[in-house]
Amino acid sequence: MELTNESNQFNHLIVGASRGIGRSLLDLSIDAGHNVCALSRSRPDTIPSGCDWIEGDAGKPELFLDKLPESIHALTFCPGKVILGPIKRLKSEQMLDAYKTSVLDAFTLVQSLLPKLSGSIAFLSSVAARTGLPSHCAISAAKSGLEGFAIALAADLAPKVRVNVVAPTLTPTEMGLSMVGGDKMIPLIEGKHPLKKIPSVEEVAAMLNFLHSPAAVSITGQVFKVDSGRSQLRLNS
Repeated sequence: MELTNESNQFNHLIVGASRGIGRSLLDLSIDAGHNVCALSRSRPDTIPSGCDWIEGDAGKPELFLDKLPESIHALTFCPGKVILGPIKRLKSEQMLDAYKTSVLDAFTLVQSLLPKLSGSIAFLSSVAARTGLPSHCAISAAKSGLEGFAIALAADLAPKVRVNVVAPTLTPTEMGLSMVGGDKMIPLIEGKHPLKKIPSVEEVAAMLNFLHSPAAVSITGQVFKVDSGRSQLRLNS
């Protein structure tokens, strides 16, 4: 059951809201009339009305817990960090950094928020969690760990809190474009997807938003691939 507080105020905490998918989700949540609390390591130059912004590290919740609402009805975890490189050049510190950002920080934050949480949690993963891609060892290991954590967490927190994951393919965010050498490479990448397109930032944010909505109250423990068929389909050439 989706829970709201007695004042009918829906409190949504978004981790990684300063840009990209997180920022798009922030706008959707504000437009829906939610009370949005955004957490990021850096504070943006402009903060939209209807949003409380906290500058902080998700892995150190003790530094900002007292700034959060008493009840949190939706938590979205989508911090942005991409560590790429072939296995011969990856360092153990990079593997650990990727794991910390995706898994340990998620665990630490959720555990600290347990007294406040109801409703739903949505994590942002990647198609790389289950698709073998060159130079993706660090992110693949980290996002696979996040997905496993999320599914087990869904079992732990049912029926009070639902937990789901959204796993997109490349999206045209600033970070995503930097991975592939800029938007000039997008047509080539789109051609590798069965739908001949990559999802927009808004499409991925809309899926996250849906998972927090009353329409999703019977959905938990699932991984949703917003990837234009990239991970599942193989078409005749």
